[in-house]
Amino acid sequence: MKLNIKSCLVAGMFSLTMASCSLLGPIDDIHPENVLDDETVITDARSAEIAVNGIYEGWRAKSSIYNALFLRTGVMQSSSVSGARSFLTGDIQDDNVIVEETYIFLYYIINQANSVLAALDKDIKGLSEEENLNYQREAKFNRAMANFMLLRLYGEFWNMDSQYGIVLHDAPVRDNTPKARATVRQCYTSILDDLKEAEVLPVKHSSLGTVAMYYGNYLSAKALKAKVLLSMGNFDEAYKLADEVITKGTDEGIMLEPVYGDIFSSFQSTDLLFYPYTMNNQQTVAGYRYDWSAGAGNTLRKIAALYPEDKRYAWAFDAENMISSYRMNKYQMNDNVDKVPGNSLYMLRLSEMYLVKAEAAIRKPASDFTAAREALRPITDRAGFAADFVDNVADKDMLMTVFYQKYLELFGENFEDWFDMIRYNKLDGTDWVALGYVNSWTRLALPIPRSAIAGNDLLVQNP
Repeated sequence: MKLNIKSCLVAGMFSLTMASCSLLGPIDDIHPENVLDDETVITDARSAEIAVNGIYEGWRAKSSIYNALFLRTGVMQSSSVSGARSFLTGDIQDDNVIVEETYIFLYYIINQANSVLAALDKDIKGLSEEENLNYQREAKFNRAMANFMLLRLYGEFWNMDSQYGIVLHDAPVRDNTPKARATVRQCYTSILDDLKEAEVLPVKHSSLGTVAMYYGNYLSAKALKAKVLLSMGNFDEAYKLADEVITKGTDEGIMLEPVYGDIFSSFQSTDLLFYPYTMNNQQTVAGYRYDWSAGAGNTLRKIAALYPEDKRYAWAFDAENMISSYRMNKYQMNDNVDKVPGNSLYMLRLSEMYLVKAEAAIRKPASDFTAAREALRPITDRAGFAADFVDNVADKDMLMTVFYQKYLELFGENFEDWFDMIRYNKLDGTDWVALGYVNSWTRLALPIPRSAIAGNDLLVQNP
């Protein structure tokens, strides 16, 4: 049976609507009692809040792509997720279940955001003009993040002149009208336009007075924009923006945790810039974490072996002091077993901004190795390295050192390591297969799902 993009979205909406009926309790003020579709109308402030919260719900629905890419970059040893092994071998076909599922859920988020934007394009009872605009900005933040993820997964994001971007939607999908892919440059322009509007979003606070970083705000928007600029090769601006997030974050209480493990022991970690919350028995995003029981992947073990002083890897897989039923200490909380709330999704962290700043300092036209070392130093100091570690790294080795530190800092979180591998290959010629870090170097852009191609005769497959 042929599936077009509309039927994919409808299927995604149904499953996510069913999942969204749960309340998250005091740990998370997001209460998505329903999600917006073409038959749901925003009539007042409460229904507007519910609709916007429904966008965030989308991030918590699917996660098969996480373990698949953890396999690909050697972070994870094995996975029970259907279709994941193809990522290990590089033999990824257009009917792969993960390829299709991920495509559907990301376009679901975009369609939900567009539905909210369309519904808010009027005066809403009980909703001030500024509140309305801020809800629109939140929708655009989520749309930008989903488009960026789609572009890096299914498009040639590394080539600004490539025609192989993604299909961009700025209105709800209500029919089967064919639409062609935008160019990569057009995709980046659209993403940056959305983030420009989101950059003025205030930081929300929970009922307990703590910062609610599970909502989009100006810090998360600027952090995401810094990553987008790095991906585009605009290293000067990426450097400046990462530095701005680090500096302004302190005004909101966002700063590096003194102890690495504390990032993952609380929903209120000061290191988190955007972190949707999950519940194991209600969202499949949490269900695949048991794959960690097989242990760390070969590449992670190899890179960790380069730095025996590093505390992060040792802490995460410390068998004697294991505090996670998943057997990996970044995911400590299991509401099925421990009767405590589930873990967050670590989508944006402040630590990553230090690493973006370090890489951008090296790559910008006027390389600044001193600035790169000073950006990297807080990360290596916390990880247990000698105080003079960064001072003893030769300039020629700094880029790979930043890569290794980023890999060890973020492994098992947001699969940023895969996109870094692609960028380093395209920019520096790094041969990850020769290094023994990946098994194959094919399908850098995932194939567009066969079902999406079947329903859109203007949609061109990746080469």
